[in-house]
Amino acid sequence: MRLIARAAAAALLVVASACGGSDSSGPAVVAGPPARVDVASTPSASIAAGSTAGTFSVKVVDAGGRGVTGVPVTFSTTGSAQVATTSGSTDASGVASTQVTGGTAAGAASVRASVSGISTLASASFIVIAGPAVKLTLDKRSIRLLSVGDTARITASAQDQYANAVPSGTVTFSATDPSLVSVDPTGLVRALRPGGTTNVIAASAGRADTSVVTVLALGATACTGLVSGTSLALGDVTTFTGTQFGCLSGTASGAEFTVVAFNSSTDGSALVTSSVAANGLIAAPAPLLSPVGGPTAIRAATGTRASLAPMLDLGFHERLMAQSSARFRGGFARARSARARLAASRSSEGEGLAPGAASYATIPSNVGVGDLLTLNVSANICTNPVNRAVRVKAVGTKSVILADTLNPSGGFSDADYTRFAARFDTLVYPLDVGAFGLPSDIDKNGGRVAVIFTLAVNQLVDTTSGYYVGGFFNPRDLFPKVGAVATDNCPGSNEGEMFYMLVPDPTGSVNGGKGIKQRAGFVDTLTTGVLAHEFQHLISGSRRVYVNTKAEDFEDVWLGEGLSHIAEELLYYRESGLAPRQNLKDSTIRIINRPTYPYWKADASSNFGRLLNYVRAPNTNSPYAMDDELTTRGATWSFLRYAADRLYTTDGAVWQRFADSYEQGLATVRTALGTDPAPLFRDWAVANYVDDLGLSSDARFQHKSWNYRDIFTTTFLNIPTYPLRTVAMTDGATAQLSVRGGSASYLRLSVGAGKEALLTFSSGGGAPNGAMQYVVVRTK
Repeated sequence: MRLIARAAAAALLVVASACGGSDSSGPAVVAGPPARVDVASTPSASIAAGSTAGTFSVKVVDAGGRGVTGVPVTFSTTGSAQVATTSGSTDASGVASTQVTGGTAAGAASVRASVSGISTLASASFIVIAGPAVKLTLDKRSIRLLSVGDTARITASAQDQYANAVPSGTVTFSATDPSLVSVDPTGLVRALRPGGTTNVIAASAGRADTSVVTVLALGATACTGLVSGTSLALGDVTTFTGTQFGCLSGTASGAEFTVVAFNSSTDGSALVTSSVAANGLIAAPAPLLSPVGGPTAIRAATGTRASLAPMLDLGFHERLMAQSSARFRGGFARARSARARLAASRSSEGEGLAPGAASYATIPSNVGVGDLLTLNVSANICTNPVNRAVRVKAVGTKSVILADTLNPSGGFSDADYTRFAARFDTLVYPLDVGAFGLPSDIDKNGGRVAVIFTLAVNQLVDTTSGYYVGGFFNPRDLFPKVGAVATDNCPGSNEGEMFYMLVPDPTGSVNGGKGIKQRAGFVDTLTTGVLAHEFQHLISGSRRVYVNTKAEDFEDVWLGEGLSHIAEELLYYRESGLAPRQNLKDSTIRIINRPTYPYWKADASSNFGRLLNYVRAPNTNSPYAMDDELTTRGATWSFLRYAADRLYTTDGAVWQRFADSYEQGLATVRTALGTDPAPLFRDWAVANYVDDLGLSSDARFQHKSWNYRDIFTTTFLNIPTYPLRTVAMTDGATAQLSVRGGSASYLRLSVGAGKEALLTFSSGGGAPNGAMQYVVVRTK
């Protein structure tokens, strides 16, 4: 009965509650979704390092300003600050908080709060200041003074427990042996007599620190007690690696040296900072830096001014090859499989080209002059094709020359196209095939290569670009339209061996009249060199896909471009009748062989122009930088020629070994040359300074094919001295260097007769970076 009574009472209570009197203010208003985050409280504006700054609170509100409960809040900091919790949720009032502590480093800091779905952060800024001073520190733990009268300055700084600088107040300096050195109130230490060691003590507010000062004995040098002197004969070379000190002897007559600070890192983007301090020097040698920068020119055959062959594009090929690698990497084997099935299908069906047809996307073996074909001339990879009608202008034994029917007027004549076919068949094809190997023949047209002259190349740039594209090879044309799997499909492929060439545009009609004006005569002078350049890309690319069956990616762009510039150089040798390893100089290429000088201007001068960009700033560039920059191209070409000359008496099969690689970059270089390339890059950097100075017959430091010093200062105008950038060092100075992998900085210094100079190598104030090698050459 009592259970029933209690249940009845509870029911009456519920009913009473539900039916009770109403609140005159109406139902409670529920907050909407979070709309913004407001700062509710901030930490102190200035706090000592490591101390608590206070509480940082934020309030999450809806569009009406009402606090929203249960919202996740993320806390973060910038600068030297920490938070007790990095996440939390808002309370019933919509507030979330965290405790803020100053970090150990003095400086600006902030704390921020963010809420998912709200773009604006809530933040508060404050300053972390140094705490109370706990120690006094000197900037030099030891000092060596060479002779009486020499000075060095000691600087004292007060620091808190985290090594933040604190105003030190008055600092007093004293020497425990005032007969050996004096020290003034500013910390300037001066040697008073030779031979001895003492302490210099700095003191302030009960804190002190000590520096050990040594004054060398009479007859001692800066090297005494640290490192033995190194004596070099004229042209001799020594290398300091993994050591902090080096000592150079001026011998009985005095000497001049060049220090080649080489970064041996195999990463061309790795920028290593290094310091070289020199003590014991005499007046610095005259600098070898050319006083003229900017545009240069080359001489005409008679010695007057002539135009330098223009530079090609600065990034188009890099972007094209990067996109190609991303699209086709790992799919080479499937492409070979799909190509084999396609070839079998075409063989069973037969192939041909009806007169006047314009439907074939490949170029069959029975193509004839006047035939029309439809080809994709776009620089895109597999998508967004730009299909154009192209007319066959000439058919050679190894070439099919085609011209876009939309090419601007005032361009090449039929006779020009016939001449280009002959030049390709009799000059470029045997040259590049002899050096790099046969290309594939996936379209089975008798091994002919299609060369497409199209305004699509001109359309890649306009008058605002500052450069032009001479032509390009598009790897997509090596891959089937229909792949082994759907993701391999490349509908934009022309399915054949081909590349694309610049055409004349005398009025700049392309790109709505914004095209670069290209006269037929100018484009003509470039064409043979570009044919050799792009054909090398085609050979290497096609061999990687269809010949070297272990390959699954294209060559790194820096090496691919370097090899194409080698093809240009080989073209010059073939046309001029000259050869590598002849140390060619201005009189040879311009005076003695005057009739062939135009070939140097057309085929070789651009390589020298690119190399000139490199030698003017070697430390900030690299021969194996992962880019398409002109400086990289020039350096890569020069290194490849140097390495082939150093290791082999003839070029032989060395270039084909590069084309036959299934590796990339430095791995290809190692395999093709048959040796570790790292020492070669270092010696190449030394050769860039030493060669043709008449100092050394050491083959490691010779450029056997070209006398760069003579060509740059004679064949080129406006360059009175060899343009390699060097830095002249003075006594007591420190050279601060930044050097990219594979390259070097060059320091010049002089040591007096009977004297020694101490070189101190360091990185970041400590031991020298292990990648740095300091090669020293005696030059006088």
